[in-house]
Amino acid sequence: MKNIFTIVLFLVTLSFYGQDKKVSFLNLVGNNIQVPRGCEAQSEYELQACNGTSIKWDYYSADMLSEVFNATISAFGESNSSKSEVTFTSFGAQLKGYKFKMGTTFQYFLQGTIKDQPLMINLGTMVDIASSDDLDGFLSLFFDEAS
Repeated sequence: MKNIFTIVLFLVTLSFYGQDKKVSFLNLVGNNIQVPRGCEAQSEYELQACNGTSIKWDYYSADMLSEVFNATISAFGESNSSKSEVTFTSFGAQLKGYKFKMGTTFQYFLQGTIKDQPLMINLGTMVDIASSDDLDGFLSLFFDEAS
């Protein structure tokens, strides 16, 4: 009887050990955002190909943020001439950056500080976000306003 209990415990342990942890919530500076149904997060900071939208953010020190952001815009701008300035509001914080048109998709690079944490957001979507009206569905979970 003791051997059967040990074997069952061993098998249960193995079944849990091999499972991948599924990320259910994204964490944007302590703001938990549920991963939309049918989408799968790569991590708490990245969601790829969710209904045509991908979003990722990285945290930096204030000094590093401007250097990394400027280098990213410079590198991305070399291969793309359709650069325009954009401003978004996320959880009450203003984020400034640039929008690039790439065929039928748009790439947004935003920088700013949310809850005293400097960060850069990389957003790729098929939606040309020209105003807050374009922030429907999934995007409205991240951004309050856009212009």
